[in-house]
Amino acid sequence: MRGHFRLGTTSYIIESGLADNLLWLARRPGGCRISEMQLVLFDTPEISNIPSLEEAALLASIAADHDMAFTVHLPCNIMLGDADPSVRRASAALFKRVVEATSRLEPICWTLHIPMPGNEETRRYLDRTTETLAPLIGELRSPRELAIENIYPIFEIEPPIIEELDTSVCIDIGHLLFFGLDVWSFLDRWLPRCRNIHIHGCTPERDHESLAQLPRGFLQKLFGRISGEPCLRTVTMEIFGISDFESSISTLLNYLRPF
Repeated sequence: MRGHFRLGTTSYIIESGLADNLLWLARRPGGCRISEMQLVLFDTPEISNIPSLEEAALLASIAADHDMAFTVHLPCNIMLGDADPSVRRASAALFKRVVEATSRLEPICWTLHIPMPGNEETRRYLDRTTETLAPLIGELRSPRELAIENIYPIFEIEPPIIEELDTSVCIDIGHLLFFGLDVWSFLDRWLPRCRNIHIHGCTPERDHESLAQLPRGFLQKLFGRISGEPCLRTVTMEIFGISDFESSISTLLNYLRPF
């Protein structure tokens, strides 16, 4: 940890399971210590990586031994505002299943995507999302444990839900850059409500690239802005694979003082 942030990355750096990735990150030598792992979870009819109670206990034990923390990225197929009641019920059940499976890890936050509505009136979609989400948040210790992430070029459907339910925000810097948005004005607006920041590079064709793809000087400005804040946040390098991980660490060491 440096200043007022904790540095982390995803559970998909080595080609193995959640516990193996956590151990690898905890034990790796060199600068820029990793002290958080984002559990990137998915659940489909074919495959699921939601941890069992036994696996969650193992993750908690490893984290305690190595002073590691977690964030949890809820599956992207959770659609709490869908027009089909059966989809909403299934999404709510999946939300609850993930929270129950990972609560003992005491994550910094659970991160949620709010999918865009289809060709229907936005107000009805927002009402359904809020109605489905409210009791789920009620099972958390605080609504701020849920962080709603910016994933689209326009951040317009999420704010009414964030403000009505008093959730946190997950600021994805990489998405802002990918869509050509003003990072600094977004930080001004949402950083007070933010628990988790995602960073990753991008090209015109691809997102979630190495931090080496970020504009020169960007990291100094970003971390300078975050370090000036009074509360601790987690900065997650949302990248996948050893190559992008090592390249990202090298970039941090080149442009920042060692952590």
